[in-house]
Amino acid sequence: MFSLFMRSYCPKLRLALSLAISLLLAAPAWPATTETFVPTNINYPGSTSTAARGINNHGEIVGTYFCAAACVNPSNGETSTAGTHSFLLQGGAYTRIDVPGGTATVARGIGAQGIIVGHYNVGAVTHGFACASPCQQQSDFVNPIDVPAELFDHPTSPLRDTLVVRISPRGDLVGCFHEDNLTMTTMHGWLLHNGTFTVLTTPHGADDNSSHDPDTMNNGIASHGKIVGFYLSSGVSYVADRRNRIVTTFKFPGDLFTLAWDVNAEGDIVGMYLDNQSKGHGFLRSEDAEYRSLDVQDASSTTIFGINGRRQIVGQYTDSAGVHGFVYRLSQEDRDDNEGDN
Repeated sequence: MFSLFMRSYCPKLRLALSLAISLLLAAPAWPATTETFVPTNINYPGSTSTAARGINNHGEIVGTYFCAAACVNPSNGETSTAGTHSFLLQGGAYTRIDVPGGTATVARGIGAQGIIVGHYNVGAVTHGFACASPCQQQSDFVNPIDVPAELFDHPTSPLRDTLVVRISPRGDLVGCFHEDNLTMTTMHGWLLHNGTFTVLTTPHGADDNSSHDPDTMNNGIASHGKIVGFYLSSGVSYVADRRNRIVTTFKFPGDLFTLAWDVNAEGDIVGMYLDNQSKGHGFLRSEDAEYRSLDVQDASSTTIFGINGRRQIVGQYTDSAGVHGFVYRLSQEDRDDNEGDN
């Protein structure tokens, strides 16, 4: 069913990581520039906090909101139970998204055709989903999307989690999978292309096509197949090719903890990094490895989760009033304005 849907429209660990990084050619970095900006806020009505997680070239945005207790949307009277829910922001209107029969729905990406992807829980297990916006009927959803058991480190584990993070314009999916009680040591990035799941390859040599180091998470995929992600515990980001094979790793200048969350068709990579005082900042890394540090004005932390082909970015920031989602269009000063497909 899912393949038909896609045609229409993730002392030992430290050693493995250091070996992988030492054998990968990291692109040289230019000195970073800085930009402070005032975005358009995204706050789901009545919620405690909001995060914007994905945006397509039409400007449609998906994300999550949290309710500390049951909260009411004053615009339509709709009540959301305490916990995490997702939303679609389209034409200025918010639509709640909850996977039927699941809890803690997290919408992470939205494709060019309006297909929304993410994950949800059933009991203690996390599953992926895809749905046709606005995702209001059971028939709109394709779920569960689960990485095959044989690709897990421990195929017989009862707690096998699959997270879908992004969908490309061509319908490829990326994300990560792991086992609940061994998250860091069993987490791997994955790609679903033409109905086949592959695990991220982390080469330890020129002819190595078999190493699958743990602690990796695929987060973004562009129309041409470029994938970005990171080693979560060490804060090293990577770029992988369409075969799901890492080709380079990078950190924000200054060797800082760096998490890459998305990439567009022009090769712009966005995410967050921690400075030497452990404050979170957003960043943009261009195709030419030029870096820009990005902060919402007066925010104590900024994270960028998504970018489209128009260089519109989405994310979340924290200030004295709480946690907010946002959308903002970056300046085009270091490249021509390209409206191509993301």
